[in-house]
Amino acid sequence: MLRTALTAGVPVADEPAWSDLVRLTTGPHHLVVKWPGELPEPVVDGPRALYQDVRPGIDLLLTARDSGFSHILIVKNREAAEDPLLRTLTYRLASPTLTFVLDPASKAVSARDSAGEEFAAAPTPYLWDSAGPVRATIGEPAPTPDPAVRDTSLALPGLAGPQPGSRDAVLDARLGADDGRLDITVPVGLLTGPDTVYPVFIDPSFKGRKKNWTLLYKKYPGSSFWNGQNFNDGTNEARVGYEKDSGGLSRSAFTFEFGSVLHGTSIKSADFRALQTYSYGCSSRQYNLHLTGGISSSSSWNNQPAWKETLSSQTNGHGYRTGDCPDSWVKMNIKSAVQKGADGKWSSLTLGLRAANETDTNAWKKFMANGENSPYIEVVHNSPPREPAASAMTTTPGTSCKTATPYPGIGKQDITFSVTGSDPDGNLKHINLRVYHWIGDTAHDVVNQNLTPNSSGTATRTIPWSQLTSGKTYTWTARTIDTDGEASAWGPSGTAAYCRFTVDHSAPNTPAVSSDVFPPAGEDGSVWSSVRFGTAGLFTFSANGSPDVKEYQYSFTTAFNLKVAPNPNPGGRASVSLKPPHAGPSVLYVRSVDATGNVSKPQKYVFNVTPAPVSDSPMDVTGDKVPDLYTIDKDGNLALHAKPPGTDRFHTSMPAAYTTGTADGSAELVPDGYWKGALITHNGDWLPGDGIQDLVARMPDGTLYLYPGDGYGGFDVTKRVEVLLPAGAPEPRTLRQILSVGDVTGDGRPDLLALAGADLWAFTGYTGASFAQATRLAGESWTNRDLVQLGHIAGDTAPDLVFRENPAGQLHLRQGRNAASGGLDLASIGTKAASAGHLDTYGASGWSRGEVPILAGTPDVNGDGLPEVWALSANGDVRVHPGRAAGLAPAAAFQVAGGTFGNSWAGYTAIG
Repeated sequence: MLRTALTAGVPVADEPAWSDLVRLTTGPHHLVVKWPGELPEPVVDGPRALYQDVRPGIDLLLTARDSGFSHILIVKNREAAEDPLLRTLTYRLASPTLTFVLDPASKAVSARDSAGEEFAAAPTPYLWDSAGPVRATIGEPAPTPDPAVRDTSLALPGLAGPQPGSRDAVLDARLGADDGRLDITVPVGLLTGPDTVYPVFIDPSFKGRKKNWTLLYKKYPGSSFWNGQNFNDGTNEARVGYEKDSGGLSRSAFTFEFGSVLHGTSIKSADFRALQTYSYGCSSRQYNLHLTGGISSSSSWNNQPAWKETLSSQTNGHGYRTGDCPDSWVKMNIKSAVQKGADGKWSSLTLGLRAANETDTNAWKKFMANGENSPYIEVVHNSPPREPAASAMTTTPGTSCKTATPYPGIGKQDITFSVTGSDPDGNLKHINLRVYHWIGDTAHDVVNQNLTPNSSGTATRTIPWSQLTSGKTYTWTARTIDTDGEASAWGPSGTAAYCRFTVDHSAPNTPAVSSDVFPPAGEDGSVWSSVRFGTAGLFTFSANGSPDVKEYQYSFTTAFNLKVAPNPNPGGRASVSLKPPHAGPSVLYVRSVDATGNVSKPQKYVFNVTPAPVSDSPMDVTGDKVPDLYTIDKDGNLALHAKPPGTDRFHTSMPAAYTTGTADGSAELVPDGYWKGALITHNGDWLPGDGIQDLVARMPDGTLYLYPGDGYGGFDVTKRVEVLLPAGAPEPRTLRQILSVGDVTGDGRPDLLALAGADLWAFTGYTGASFAQATRLAGESWTNRDLVQLGHIAGDTAPDLVFRENPAGQLHLRQGRNAASGGLDLASIGTKAASAGHLDTYGASGWSRGEVPILAGTPDVNGDGLPEVWALSANGDVRVHPGRAAGLAPAAAFQVAGGTFGNSWAGYTAIG
């Protein structure tokens, strides 16, 4: 083979002026074919351009085709045949990126890239005259040329290629090694012979290679008729079978692009379709469609592709006559060949047509080979869904899929498997999840289930921990399934191994907690921190014998939102510096987490935070500015509940009463039942000077006492002081409710509201032994009422009263007025008429004594600046209702105690 690579034609002396005949783009490449001379303005007819009289009596026809172009020299008469140009017809080829190769056997020229791939080709040059009649379907009207071209070479019937009876010849060709000259030798004898019928056609075409076909012609066994050139300039037809008039036997082969979209797909159906335009007769004759080897511009009768299996056949006489056997599209099944191509990831598919009997002239047929009616393949395919990738296969808890040791461990937790799949065709239907373990050589499924993915292609499945056995290693995998039932391989992709994990249900031991500055409170709650509230201190956590603890989780609530790793190794200790959020009895919760995610039971580390050395705010006995509560339980014991900030619940309590009346003067808790039947309330410093909140209680003996606070939230009962009521006041034993309200009259002294029978009383101006005045707030019956709180709710400077109306089950708000002296006008809370305003549905319903046995009020605990209502329900749950001027909103309430927290207040008799 002769090769030449050129970037442009090289001019030499005495050469003609070269003209660009055509510039062709094929794939990423460009090439130019040059004509040796000037070119006139063409006559254009659709895809054809006719250059008339490029030499006297010689026309040049250029035709755009499916995969490039063709051109023909039309020698119109004997005088033109004598032109010296035709002795050696010369063209010049140039391309910056392609190399031109001449096949010495077929004289075909191929343009190839550096990898040897063919991007363009010129078949064997060919010559024929106009002696033979054009064979066409009988009865089919001959095409009528456009009037504009009727008198030009564009109307010549010989453009249809050589017909039976035509004189024809294969031309010799030479390719210059250095200059890109393509020289074509024309046989003078045929060109100028006495029997030659003019015009004569010379066809040296060049085509870009996209989708190609070739004619294999036994009469010229070494010639290439690539893309039908020399046979099809007018009708663009492929041929099969034997034609007795010319003695020519033809076969045709077609190459189709086989895109990567088909690779790896499942072929549902595939057909070859071609328009049959001619049969030698109307009698049905069989022809076969074969899978063949590849074809190229060098293909010829002597260089045929391999004829492989017969795919399909047709028996007909289509195209002979318009009435009973007209032109017709034929369809032939090629599914088996296309499936092979899809499996083998072919880049092209070549099919060949040949007559079943190649000696029977009635089997000669023609097919449209170029243009919009050229053969095509029709394929219905389904791409299997994609195999899930390891990154798209995850477990929670855990990680993405792991196929190699060490396998991830998962503890005593439910496991959620998540798999994301996809399908190239967009018809993903299921994700098949399989989880199993081996017993001997047998796989035992835990789950083998088709899951429906969401719109993102993700499906999840949760397996309860109870279905997995501790100590075992489990395998899991997944595949995708589409709506056609096609399934991917079992994931993860890229490996034959499957995902694995081990199961460990053994929880670590409960951790130990210690602190030098915040020691445990002790059994009687008498031990306090060595630093005051607001100061941080070090807490140390240890694994308590569990070797694989990877972290400690801790918090002053049960959120466990703080974490610290053991230092330096798993199972070691960890120390953190913490500042408790409130004073008084406090809890730090700590739990251990091992390497597989198992969580220990929590350690509830109870300790007491010494209050800050500041005056207590109303109802705050621990110095942290947050109101606290005292309760009396069903056994008659008094306890302090230090409220954490915000909406956090109560986590612990401490005994709040002790006595130093022992023989040695040491403190010890009062006996059970000491407070049974007592009424209690706290709000204010009743012993002026120490800034500490004190407790007022009407004890079971019918006496009203003051219990001075010790600054730590507790009371030494030996230091209690009897509170005396003024003359005219009811006996203390007749009081059914007492409510300490601080100083509301403006005299700087504590005041107390009380209910006795049907009356509301105000005891004001406590002096340290007795009240200065007792005022009965007459005008309304309080028999079915309970006091809740006196605080600033309505938004003005006067305090407002909230009370319960039973059995209606409502809370009422009565707005107070200020007296001229500046303090509260007590009468304004005694009757609705005297008030500054009222809201009878402050709590609309559900507040009866049967539903809420005990109600209490406190200053703001949730940070909104308004006092709260505390409700102890019959079931022992305690909820805090944030205060609102327009009325309480049940949806805003939050729970601080109850059975779900393990600290039910069921049976409690007093809150204050």
